[in-house]
Amino acid sequence: MDAAPPAVSGVREGKRSLWNSLLAARDELGAAALWLALAAVLAALTTSVMDWYVMTDELLYERLAISIAHFHSPLPHIHGELIGNVNQLYPLLLAPLFHATLVPSALHHAHLLNAFVMSSASIPAFLLARRVTQSVRLSYFAAALSACIPWIALSSFLMTEVVAYPVFVWTVLALQHAVVSPRARNDVLLVFALMVATLARTQFAVLLVVLALALLIHHFAFAPAGSLWSRLRAAVRELVSAHRELAVAYAALVVGGVALLAAGRLSSVFGTYSVTAEGDLLPNGMGRSLLEHLAPIGLGMGILPFLVGVAWLLTALFRPRSREQHAFASIATVVIAALLVEVTSYDLRFGQGRLHDRYLFYVVPLVLIGFVAMLRDWRWSRWSLFASAGVLAMSFSVVPVIRYQKFNVDSPVAVLNDGLLDLGGSVHGAQLFLAFATIVVALLFLLASVFLRKRQVVILLLATAALAIPVQTGLAFNRLLTVDGTSGRPLTVDQGVVFDWIDRKLGPGAKVTMIPYPFLYGNYWENVAYWWNVEFWNASVQRAAVYESAFSGTPETFPKIGLSFDRSTGRANVSESDFTVQAVAETRFRIAGEVLGEDRGVALIRAAKPWRAEWLAFDLYRDGWTVPKVVGTIRVFAAPGQSSALRRFLTVSVRGPQDVAARSFHVVSNASDWRGEADEHGTSNQISVCVPAGG
Repeated sequence: MDAAPPAVSGVREGKRSLWNSLLAARDELGAAALWLALAAVLAALTTSVMDWYVMTDELLYERLAISIAHFHSPLPHIHGELIGNVNQLYPLLLAPLFHATLVPSALHHAHLLNAFVMSSASIPAFLLARRVTQSVRLSYFAAALSACIPWIALSSFLMTEVVAYPVFVWTVLALQHAVVSPRARNDVLLVFALMVATLARTQFAVLLVVLALALLIHHFAFAPAGSLWSRLRAAVRELVSAHRELAVAYAALVVGGVALLAAGRLSSVFGTYSVTAEGDLLPNGMGRSLLEHLAPIGLGMGILPFLVGVAWLLTALFRPRSREQHAFASIATVVIAALLVEVTSYDLRFGQGRLHDRYLFYVVPLVLIGFVAMLRDWRWSRWSLFASAGVLAMSFSVVPVIRYQKFNVDSPVAVLNDGLLDLGGSVHGAQLFLAFATIVVALLFLLASVFLRKRQVVILLLATAALAIPVQTGLAFNRLLTVDGTSGRPLTVDQGVVFDWIDRKLGPGAKVTMIPYPFLYGNYWENVAYWWNVEFWNASVQRAAVYESAFSGTPETFPKIGLSFDRSTGRANVSESDFTVQAVAETRFRIAGEVLGEDRGVALIRAAKPWRAEWLAFDLYRDGWTVPKVVGTIRVFAAPGQSSALRRFLTVSVRGPQDVAARSFHVVSNASDWRGEADEHGTSNQISVCVPAGG
């Protein structure tokens, strides 16, 4: 019988090779399929959110993404100026979505992308769990729960947590790989991962400290027997010998740090977060606050998985079965401690009395892996379980339990606080209930491990985790989607058709300068939110100007243009763009130009070039109120090239204070005279003015 032609034989070999490759990667393909399935479910929830929720964080990252799309530069720009933002990875990811696109459409696509990006943390969680547990099934379980935690609801917003979560788990995986398999390639990969992690969230710069400490702990555990100092010296020698490339990178980092410290600029490397690296890094109250910050993590994990996971980590740290498990326990323990201290320090100094467990939830997959590792090898000690239960019970006994009407972005697990307060009857009662529940759960686990078979206990633990964690996530999304957002509007209602009118008029690539003014009487935050909406929903609003340093409208940290006028000619000091947005009820000045449209009290103006004021007010308060015993003045300027006197008309509105009787007023010009009384409801009139050629 003749042999098959070489071409046919080659095709068969190729198919066989491909099939073998697929079989070899079936576990990874399964993890990818699990991720896509979870991401699809999550996307159905995140795309239901059609409005902003976290201001001014979402505005910042949206503006950074838009600036990348406009300038085609990865550097962080706001209002055309370079700013010191290090968290640039997420804006880079968003930028293509905001290129030449209306914001409502880009926001929808961003929320869709968020679901797939943030849930992708399940892939490195699977790979890390498989290394530690050597069990594919338990690794799938840990991966699935990593994408179902309550903090996954943060994928509904334009926030760095979206990309920081998977990047963090990938970085821990790279760290695990470098510790267990010390090679030059792994060290280089780890350095790259640390750089990406820092670009994802500046707080991950602490991993540089974690890396060195985790490596030292791991090498010390396997150092030759001897005195403490001899083992320590041996561990350091082995560490440097095994990680030469890493040691060189650290040496360069230390030299650079010392140079910056000598120049007094070390904190500047953190950009907009430089202030967090200054002052007392361990303020008063650290001990109690450390416990408070641990409580939401334990609660969000359903208490028992947290207890078991931490107990396994402690056991593996002091009584390791393998280098792989000890490496992970060393890394996880040091990472948890470092982030706990970092976040606690930040909250005590800048957190305004709130717990920000959204800065700490990254450690949850590490504890989940410890949890499934215990189920795999059933190794844990009573002392480690007592330690984890005791610490968590103390944490619950001091944690603030506050009732929130809306979804709390800083602490998504606070959605349980209503029920806890109802059960406990008070804050103290809720704290006691949680502490008591922790002790009871730990004791029940001990009893079950004695009187039940291992398989039965494992099933109970898996069921507990599979129920407690996703249920909290469901409650978090329910609160988010059914209660009006921080803007006062339903999050599930499309607001783009209301607020993006400037982009629809000019196109998202136009350049518009907004000049904020508080025209909504008597409500400061409504005025602030209005101008937030103007900027957030219109990509064309690329600049913000302030007059006499008042009414910024845009966030305080955003660069602004200082606007001033020549009082004799009305000429402005800048001509920043072809278009401006001003309040119709502006009482300080009006930029000259053609009004292209108005929407809800705001006018879009094609500004005359160079910029000038049509009129300018003097001797009034910045918000338009008259100054006692001072006569206010409004000057109307002549148009450029005006060769003779012209009659112009100015609409003047007068209103009295609330709960005050009507007051008399007198408005006079060189062509009109208006006397009257005004109460809180106000009155208006059109005043004629004869404007001479000279203004």
